[in-house]
Amino acid sequence: MKTTLLTLICILAVACTSPSDDENNTSNTNNGTCGNSTIELGELCDSANLAGQDCTDHGFASGVLQCSANCQSFDTSWCEGVLNNTNNTNNTNNWVPPTNSRIYVNTESTLYYIDPGVSDEMVEVGDFNGVCTTVDSAFYDIAVNSRDVMIGIAELALYTIDTATAECTVLYQFPTNSPHFMALSYVKGVDPLNPTVDKLIGASAEDGEWVLIDPYGETMATIFVSLGYYDPPDYEYVSSGDIISVQTGLNEFKTYATLKCKSGYNDVDCETDWLAEIDPETGDARLIGQTGFQRIFALGYWGDKVYGFTSSGEYIVMDVDTGAGTLVHEYPELSFWGAGNTTIPYVVQ
Repeated sequence: MKTTLLTLICILAVACTSPSDDENNTSNTNNGTCGNSTIELGELCDSANLAGQDCTDHGFASGVLQCSANCQSFDTSWCEGVLNNTNNTNNTNNWVPPTNSRIYVNTESTLYYIDPGVSDEMVEVGDFNGVCTTVDSAFYDIAVNSRDVMIGIAELALYTIDTATAECTVLYQFPTNSPHFMALSYVKGVDPLNPTVDKLIGASAEDGEWVLIDPYGETMATIFVSLGYYDPPDYEYVSSGDIISVQTGLNEFKTYATLKCKSGYNDVDCETDWLAEIDPETGDARLIGQTGFQRIFALGYWGDKVYGFTSSGEYIVMDVDTGAGTLVHEYPELSFWGAGNTTIPYVVQ
């Protein structure tokens, strides 16, 4: 789950590969080379050359438009918001939550999901596969945005993950000596001018710092922007493993984290992890209550409860009013590292 978080100084590593002899590139009659930043016959874009287009040309409000790996289409996975769509769940005139949503969970090597509207059982998607299995060690955490686009963090890079096959593709390569974080999530309510936009947030285990990760940043100071600490100024609580953020109403957003005492689990009121509500603009925590479980490394949300997954294979649900956790299943052979679900999940109305 949890250590190396990205440094988005890194250059886009999903740069288009090979090519001119790609048998699927049948329209490229000029035998152009995908990946040379020049749009040639049969290509819609090439690497950073997007033919003057941006996310707004594809129906989104903002974000980073990218070119697909074969130069035949645009990748909108980093675009945000939706324009002129009356059915959009974020539309200020018509907020309608989905009728169901999944929570994805991962161990270091395998992706699972639970579909609470159908069953309490966990379903295996499969082992992570693709380039990540040949160059990297394990996935520390996953995050899912409002369009169900999943990313995962491993030691060497940030990856996109296919939710149906668990196949991973490099998105950003990390430089050496990258910062270390314990939690990753897309979070709503960070930008007061556009609260429905998903922002990528990391939480540090060392001192409880809450950090905005800005893909537009050009320096370390602008890539990792501190939003404060869980418990300033004493830093008595730090992340125990994860954060989860969701839209629960037209102008309602909730962000939760599991925290532990910095001193460990031996002191009074520190025996288990705490469920806390986080202020997305500052990182300040409001303690809700002790969960009754330790090392809750992964969090999801569904209905009106926070779902937790521990390093010892416990699958629990937590009451958002009291923090109290209830055991749903035990998987003693598994150690959960991360979890995530769309920032617009099914909610109880």
